[in-house]
Amino acid sequence: MRYFFCRLLPSWVMGLVLLCSLGAHEVQAACFPQGGTQACNRGACVGTQTCDEYWSDCSYSPVSTQSCSVCGRSGFITCDTEGDLISGSCTAYGVEVCNNCDDDGDGLVDEGLTAGACDPLSNGCSGTMTCVAGGWTCVIPTDKKLTCGNQCGAEAYRQCGTDGSLAPCTRVTASAETCNGCDDNRDGIVDNAQGQGADTLTTTCVGPNGVCPGSTKNCAGGQWSSQCIAPPEQCNGLDDDCDGAFDEGGICRSDPLTCQCQPWTCAQLGMNCGSVPNGCGGMLECGGCPAGQSCGAGGLPNVCGTTNGCIPVTVSEACAGKNCGSASDGCGDSYSCGTCAGYNSCGGGGTPGVCGCTPLTQTTACNGKDCGLVSNGCGNTLDCGTCDSPKSCGGSGTPNVCGCTPTSKVAACAGKNCGQVSNGCGGFHDCGSCASPQSCGGGGTPNVCGCTPVPKVTACNGKNCGSVPAGCGDTYSCGTCTGTNSCGGGGASNVCGCAPMTKLQACGLAELECGSTTNGCGGSIICGPCPTGTFCKAGVCEGDLDTRRSQDSSSGLFSR
Repeated sequence: MRYFFCRLLPSWVMGLVLLCSLGAHEVQAACFPQGGTQACNRGACVGTQTCDEYWSDCSYSPVSTQSCSVCGRSGFITCDTEGDLISGSCTAYGVEVCNNCDDDGDGLVDEGLTAGACDPLSNGCSGTMTCVAGGWTCVIPTDKKLTCGNQCGAEAYRQCGTDGSLAPCTRVTASAETCNGCDDNRDGIVDNAQGQGADTLTTTCVGPNGVCPGSTKNCAGGQWSSQCIAPPEQCNGLDDDCDGAFDEGGICRSDPLTCQCQPWTCAQLGMNCGSVPNGCGGMLECGGCPAGQSCGAGGLPNVCGTTNGCIPVTVSEACAGKNCGSASDGCGDSYSCGTCAGYNSCGGGGTPGVCGCTPLTQTTACNGKDCGLVSNGCGNTLDCGTCDSPKSCGGSGTPNVCGCTPTSKVAACAGKNCGQVSNGCGGFHDCGSCASPQSCGGGGTPNVCGCTPVPKVTACNGKNCGSVPAGCGDTYSCGTCTGTNSCGGGGASNVCGCAPMTKLQACGLAELECGSTTNGCGGSIICGPCPTGTFCKAGVCEGDLDTRRSQDSSSGLFSR
């Protein structure tokens, strides 16, 4: 139990003040008027106290007077309910934006900020617009790959670079390098001879008379060149320049009159079996074939092979109606029919060996998404819809998904100390309440405690005296009364007036039985005449007492 030991101070010390001892050292002052308020603070944390017999504890505002700055925005450090500054707080914190700064105070910079799909080179290497170091950048996943269809004769893909560029088609399973625009042996280089650069792959030319020893043609753009690089014709019974003629142009003439003939060899003819002319009227025996092979079975005369009578088709025949991928020559080898560019892939449009692209359907492209534009996989976009307010597309950090990131209470209530404020996502934060006589917004500023006094003209309307409330704990004086009037004397509060006394009240108060006296309001009252034979002197009838007494009973102030 707490005991109060009190003493009175003189009334001239701000009215009557009662000091009560709450303990050995604790003293609390009584206050007036009841409901009044006064400012209080604990350092930079400010608040108000309310008079309820004694001053209440300080009710601190959540916003201090100590300034702070976040990402160039000014604000104030916030206070807890005990009046202590909250370390690391600032009303300038808000929603994270792309500015290379920690806007929301979570220790991370520009986190989770995206702005939908992107395709920097319009080639199918799509990513997500992402805020990086204060700027928007298209971030493409490191595992992003596009299929090459049938271009490489087997499963292959094109790797997307971080800048949106496309690497060459690379087979999933390594094989010998062929001229097809692909990296068949997975060494990172297209159509190359072992250990050399791109397009260094070569092969021997095949002329009308078969293989042309010493000749080469190059692989370029995934196809064998039509130009054959052959040595000059020599007098050797061979088609050295691969033009279909032997020792043409008089190459074997030693003089104008005499012709000489140099017999061919089987090696020079590129043959290893059977009998062949030696070019000088004789025959060459080039031998037999090993077990499992027969002479000419591979399609080349006098050459051992395994497929009897196979003659390869030309590249134009093999690639007829095709513009990509590989086509069989009919004898176990293949030709490259070309490569595809951009979003197209070989067979991507549904026709094998033809470059094309099959766009994604709306359902597939927008699966798991409900807003914004997404790529259809073929260079165009599809609209997945719009969001209803207060949601926005990607507002929760997931691209193409409607969402909303609510404003924190500290940010929403910055500069406010009462009532409810929106969190920006359909909800609310409670910023506190006000102590009487203040009300939320009462000072004209929404969500800020305040009080707007009633104008004196309004407060004193119809009144001309006394004190009336001003509406915020203060009062107005409406004036004073003069003469016989008093404030409220006529029966109406704060209005000067006078209620005249009755005859009984006025004459009885003055102890008069005759003559006149004041009615208290500037008028007079006749207290009555004296009986016959008497006269009024100083308000008292004097004369024949018997006559006076007989008439007293029937007239005058006290007549019966």
